[in-house]
Amino acid sequence: MENKSKSSRIWLFRIILVSLSLFLIVFIELILRLAGYGHSYDLFVESESYPGYYVMNEFASEKFFPDADKATVGYYEPFSMHKADDTYRIFVLGESTTVGFPYGYNGSFHRWLKYRLMFAFPDVNFEIINLSLTAVNSYTVADFAEKIVDYEPDAVLIYVGHNEYYGALGVGSVLKTGNNPKIVRSIIKLRQLKLYQLMYNIIEGISKATQTEKLTEESLMQHMPGDKQIAFGSEKYQQAIEQFRYNMNRTCEILDRENIPVLISNLVSNEKDLKPFISDSVPENSAINFYEKARQQYENGNFDEAKKLFVKAKEYDLLRFRAPEAINSEIETLARSYALVQLVDSRSRFEQESPHGIIGNETLLEHVHPNLFGYALLSDAFFTKMKELNLPASDWSRAMSFDRLLKEMPVNEVDSLKGAYQIRFMLNEWPFTNNPVPKQQVVKATTEFEKSILNYTHGETSWNKVQAGLYVAYRNKGDVKSALKLSEAFALIDPLEEKLLKDVAALSVSADDFPKAAFYFSKAFKLNPTIPVAQQLGKIYTRTDDPEHALLYYRYLQSNDTRNTFYGVIITILEDIQREKEALIENDANIQVLNKLAFNYVQLRNTEPARKYLLRSLSLDSRNNETIQIAQALLQVEKEQKEQ
Repeated sequence: MENKSKSSRIWLFRIILVSLSLFLIVFIELILRLAGYGHSYDLFVESESYPGYYVMNEFASEKFFPDADKATVGYYEPFSMHKADDTYRIFVLGESTTVGFPYGYNGSFHRWLKYRLMFAFPDVNFEIINLSLTAVNSYTVADFAEKIVDYEPDAVLIYVGHNEYYGALGVGSVLKTGNNPKIVRSIIKLRQLKLYQLMYNIIEGISKATQTEKLTEESLMQHMPGDKQIAFGSEKYQQAIEQFRYNMNRTCEILDRENIPVLISNLVSNEKDLKPFISDSVPENSAINFYEKARQQYENGNFDEAKKLFVKAKEYDLLRFRAPEAINSEIETLARSYALVQLVDSRSRFEQESPHGIIGNETLLEHVHPNLFGYALLSDAFFTKMKELNLPASDWSRAMSFDRLLKEMPVNEVDSLKGAYQIRFMLNEWPFTNNPVPKQQVVKATTEFEKSILNYTHGETSWNKVQAGLYVAYRNKGDVKSALKLSEAFALIDPLEEKLLKDVAALSVSADDFPKAAFYFSKAFKLNPTIPVAQQLGKIYTRTDDPEHALLYYRYLQSNDTRNTFYGVIITILEDIQREKEALIENDANIQVLNKLAFNYVQLRNTEPARKYLLRSLSLDSRNNETIQIAQALLQVEKEQKEQ
């Protein structure tokens, strides 16, 4: 009895000790939170620039990096705290390819996608928020997926899988914390505690003398790998596959349960034009042997066999900077396993644009990052899948063609040259070479423009400053179209800046691109409804024969600009035009209706739509007296306009 009593007291003491320890931890955590200690690791915080809007928290990534100084930072893309009815909200999850490395800004695939979508559906407010980070992997995607369900996403786009070995928390990374995904997930959650931050800061303060510098995108590849030789099919090789499977199933379960459509892409790698980084010395496992055989088969015209060998060379590369085929197999399984998860076949899209279907330098810069054309292809793969799924549910007949996207997308030589310079610096480092040349010899800028891009690449000047200088040069030369394209680049990056939108709209008018002018003026009007912008929109929509939209703005003007008494007359004529256009649908050869439309536009002194309807009327009956009279009235208006 005495031993039993003693044992009970010991257990009671242990329970009290554990309870006191937990109480102390909770107490310290509460004190630290009340005192505002450390950073919040919330995914979103309120924007300082745009009150009422969320942005990605710059500290949200720190919980994935054991060393906070190595944490990477994502995009600053505001989205409204109160989602409007006309808003279609998309979150994008992934790693450096999804960020758009090495271009950033409008080079990333999500900006190509947004540009195309917003002109396909001008009345929809697209919020495409890229939450991707460099040097992360599926742990980050799964964690962010838990958070975004509370922010009303209409769709989630995912491109991830290349960093399962060497991304933060990857199985072969120097920033690894364990191999069991459940344990790693628990550690991620613990890192969000203020107490953890306090302990980390104390340790960091002690070791500050030996602290490493914050990594740049160029140096991440050199410093992230811990285990540089992971054999095909080995235990560590398989751990990364299982890690990806666990995290991505968790991601898809969360989003599928909330009825959120998920579009997940398979991955592309440079097969043809990148030698294996590290090869096994055993011939039957030698990646370089497979690669050389592939090159020989390619030169001999045996392209199917060459492709198989190129892929095999990638599979047996011991340095795993390119995802193995097993990752793509896992992605395909995910798309089959969940009702709302859809596969985006980006790989096939890249193969279509690659000689003999073997992906190489035509679309990729090095091992996995696309060039600008490649990012356009990646956006096209997602766009095509969204169109197939009717996301958003609407009329896709106005969708911009891929060729038109390539011509109009607001990227220019600043973006392309900066990307080229950054890749050259990367290729001059391990693992691409073991014999780097001095950095100043890698890129030799000769012109002032090239020097400004080099300074931008080194972070010595900003994208805004370089592009602003180029904009001034375009305006001085009278190159309105180039100035317009550049101003669109600024507006795509900062779509909440009213002045930018109005400047783009004004340039669009100067370039005689009235649909684009209407688009940007309407976006500015939504941000801040004003009489001058409404007047511009009323005139533009009338000129482009869009009475439905023109009426919206003239009715606004009638209610808000009471000094002008002519709005009522304009509205009456536009309402008549709207009725006549509906009648024309039933019979497009009705001369009387065509003449009425032409006459009404002559009354409004809008010569282009008037001429359009007159020509149709004359093609039916060139001797119609009413048509001839309206034509004479039109000529008189055109003469008066030329004299003004």
